This record gives sequence, structure tokens and C-alpha cells, in this order.
Amino acid sequence: MFCCRNKGTNCRDAVSILIMKLAGLFFAVTLWCSVSFGQESQPQLPCDYKDTVLKNDQGRLALLTSDEMKKRATHKVDVDSPLLKQADIKGTIVVRILVASSGNVACIRSISGHPMLRLPVERALRQWKFVPMQTAGKKVAYVGQMNFTFCNISCGDSGNSMTLLDPKQSP
Repeated sequence: MFCCRNKGTNCRDAVSILIMKLAGLFFAVTLWCSVSFGQESQPQLPCDYKDTVLKNDQGRLALLTSDEMKKRATHKVDVDSPLLKQADIKGTIVVRILVASSGNVACIRSISGHPMLRLPVERALRQWKFVPMQTAGKKVAYVGQMNFTFCNISCGDSGNSMTLLDPKQSP
């Protein structure tokens, strides 16, 4: 510990100054982190795509929510993996989907989720069809993020679910 007795300042004052400086530094770092990480970055396309993609009012790439994407789906295909349905898995997979102006899936990229779920989910979602999107009377591609929760162990009140399809709705 350092003390400044020789220069007329006692140790208590020096420690108080040091604590105040550290508190100020902590506050500055916390503020910087909240500003930096609190801002939503520009959503990215899941693949290279040259045609027109839906933009929001600020001219940035629009990102549809999981619920919006599920409502726009006109043809759904479930995961087809007997092994997956037998595995003890619990978790949510998040994928970003680019829907072409035709309503077909142009590409998919897994954002997060159990590695065993990624390939079967992507394979099934590539077969989904969506309602085409229009802006200014012209069909455009659009991007959405979809979340699916899988569970067949310790699922609680929600019960087991190893499907992409909502059990309350028909495919």
C-alpha cells in the first residue's frame, strides 16, 4: 500500500482518492459497455443475396420475428430424424432465414442451438414455403429469425416436444 505521509497527505485521503478514481473508471467502463452492447447491430443476411430485400423505415434490413415468420409459413415440414427424437435433448435452436421473393427459402443459417439439432432443423426448414412479401407493389425477399424449442427430458409443464410444428395447429 502506498502512503503520502511525506508530502502532507495521510493514508486515508490517498486511499479515498484511489477508491474514487476506481469507482469513476468502473462507471465509465459500465456506461461504455451498456451503450456499445445495448445497441442492436444491423441484422445480417444469412448468405450472399443479390436481389432486393425488405428494408425498414430507416433503410436498414428488416428482421421479422419468429412469430411473424411462423404465421407467414404456408407449407411446413417437420424434422425427420428418428435418432433425434430418441436423444435426450433440451434446448432452443435459433435460425436466420432468407425467404426469396417467390416465398421459397433461399438460405438458412443457424445462430445458436444444440449441434445435434442444427442440421435436421435446417434440412426441414429448407422445404418450408412462405407468403411472399411485397413493397411498393413489387415482390421482395425478406429475412426472419425463427426459434424452436425442443425437449424430451425434464420438460416440466410444457411437456415433451421434438417437433418444428405447433401441436395446436395443423401443418
